Amino acid sequence: MKKQILDIVLVPMGISVMVAYNIWLFHRVAKYPKKTVMGINALNRQIWVRAMMQNMSKNGILAVQTLRNNIMASTLLATMAIMLSSLIAVLMTGGGGMSTVRRHGLVYGDTSDLLFAIKSFSILLCFLVAFLFNVQSIRFYSHASMLINVERSPHLSADYVWSAVNRASLFWSLGLRAFYFSFPMFLWMFGPIPMFVCCLVLVVLLYFLDVSFDEREIGDEDSYHIWLLYRIGKHPMKTVIGINAVNRQIWVRTMMQTLRNNIMASTLLASTAIMLSSLIAVLMTGGGGMSAVRRHGLVYGDTSDLGFAIKSFSILICFLVAFLFNVQSIRYYSHASILINVGRSPHLSADYVGRAVNRGSYFWSLGLRAFYFSFPMFLWVFGPIPMFVCCLVLVFLLYFLDVSFDWRVIGDEKHEEEEC
Repeated sequence: MKKQILDIVLVPMGISVMVAYNIWLFHRVAKYPKKTVMGINALNRQIWVRAMMQNMSKNGILAVQTLRNNIMASTLLATMAIMLSSLIAVLMTGGGGMSTVRRHGLVYGDTSDLLFAIKSFSILLCFLVAFLFNVQSIRFYSHASMLINVERSPHLSADYVWSAVNRASLFWSLGLRAFYFSFPMFLWMFGPIPMFVCCLVLVVLLYFLDVSFDEREIGDEDSYHIWLLYRIGKHPMKTVIGINAVNRQIWVRTMMQTLRNNIMASTLLASTAIMLSSLIAVLMTGGGGMSAVRRHGLVYGDTSDLGFAIKSFSILICFLVAFLFNVQSIRYYSHASILINVGRSPHLSADYVGRAVNRGSYFWSLGLRAFYFSFPMFLWVFGPIPMFVCCLVLVFLLYFLDVSFDWRVIGDEKHEEEEC
């Protein structure tokens, strides 16, 4: 009875923390948009839409390519949501791995079949909601990709197109939040304590990802700056800012291709993570090949069903974490693909865009590390010795891949030249 009380107390508390944080965030976005990442991005999307629609003959292809990147991201999440729903359905119908975990007392909480069904349906509901939101995101991005190419229509304004792009981004964010909710629900399988801890950790992490700490205040422009802006608008090639702007346009087109390549790379890893998760689920529920390996003594170590279940879930968690990190990478690269096209904006700085690109790269690297962790976990299935050897080899290889041996300080180079 004491274990069941934990489910009754901790699970509602964890869900309440997540819901309360998201309510606070959306209130913050509505009241103080420049203090949140979502709000800043929304303001800059408005400027971006107007900039793109001012000269469609020049910016039309760029605008469509940018929106296509976001459609790709939403399509990925919608596809992954359905695949994960299938994965949960497999676990619900087979349940081999989870049955073993519950049978051996690894779940500190209610282990009844009824609650297991509730947990499974909770995860399934999260993925189906994520699918619904991402389909809506695709819908609005598709509308916007057509509307943004319409020139001088009495029935269309830039604000209307901006509202379509903004709604698409909002649904994308909501779909991502549904994925966030699925992680505590998944850990609830192992008891209410991991679920509650996951909720707290997620809220702390999301706070630093959602809140902007560099709000910029714009002062009044004096007469010189008004003249300069006029000069840039009328004779851009006679000002340094204008020349730089022209060159940035050339650079942006190249950069857009670069960002799309990064989005495709993150999409590939996210898709691979989900496919491998499905494979692990099949092995857990069926386990035919692995049962033969264990039965014939090829595993030097623990060959119990409980040990096999723990190993399988360790691999599964690695792949799900890799999926989460790569989705975050896609999120930031998609934001950057729009922000990088925004011209002069009082709500945007080059450092802010640089941080968005950097975060996309960091999450890509973290997703890759999660894949690295899955290799020792997979070899653990064949025993602790291969797993330990793999860890040593991986650390040795990663050291030479991660550390740069040819970084030189410019001052040192000058000093060497002077000595010569």
